[in-house]
Amino acid sequence: MNKKQQAGLSLIELMVAMAISSFLILGVTQIYIDNKKNYLFQQGQAENQENGRFTMQILEQHLAKTGYRREPTDSMDTAFPALTDTPTGCAFNVGEVIKRVDAKTICIRFQPRDPAEVDCLGNGRPANASVIVTPYTTPAVSFVEKLSINNARQLICSSSASDTAQSGTLIEGIEDFRFDYGVSAAGSRTISSYKAEPAASESIRTVRYSALMNTSLENISQDAAFKTYKEWYGSEANTPTNGRAYQIIRNTVMLRNQMP
Repeated sequence: MNKKQQAGLSLIELMVAMAISSFLILGVTQIYIDNKKNYLFQQGQAENQENGRFTMQILEQHLAKTGYRREPTDSMDTAFPALTDTPTGCAFNVGEVIKRVDAKTICIRFQPRDPAEVDCLGNGRPANASVIVTPYTTPAVSFVEKLSINNARQLICSSSASDTAQSGTLIEGIEDFRFDYGVSAAGSRTISSYKAEPAASESIRTVRYSALMNTSLENISQDAAFKTYKEWYGSEANTPTNGRAYQIIRNTVMLRNQMP
């Protein structure tokens, strides 16, 4: 009996093997790409959440200081005279401790709690060191801070620690920002409404803010419709082309030192 010996693969067998291998490679590659996109998206959302939490922490911490007086029996007019702070460009009327500059910028001022008090940049006021050792004494210098969002998607703090304003970046990744102010009639504790631009005769009791956070990485969004982005800008907004992931944060801070 003659036995046929196999000399190799036929062309058809080779083509079938290559086709199967190609499908396997494409499948594995697609799984890798999908996993990488999902990883980058999760990293981006974690970045948004971290920046969002830090934004709320910073703003709540500093807004809560607004109008703080070392001597509680002092009137606001006594503790906070009219002031034009040249380094920061912040100007306050008598008794005024919070000022809207524009839609993304506010100025605040407050007295230091103790000699170790620092501003939003971590700078103290050496002039107060020997003055406010005793409780309820008037400080030599109050704190003035300007908080703003610039076009580079950063939360910037400017403080008059010297004759020249010092500025620093606190947070990055803020696409857009909105301040609203809870106002009441003078002497009232009741918030009558929230306004983007309070009238001069109205007292600001709370600050409500909203921020649209976005990632530093591009082309990672898994939301083809960009629902969060359009929730912020409106359903008719153009779809962004950068592919960043977006997230909205909101918070309201009561200015406890402003409550009559």
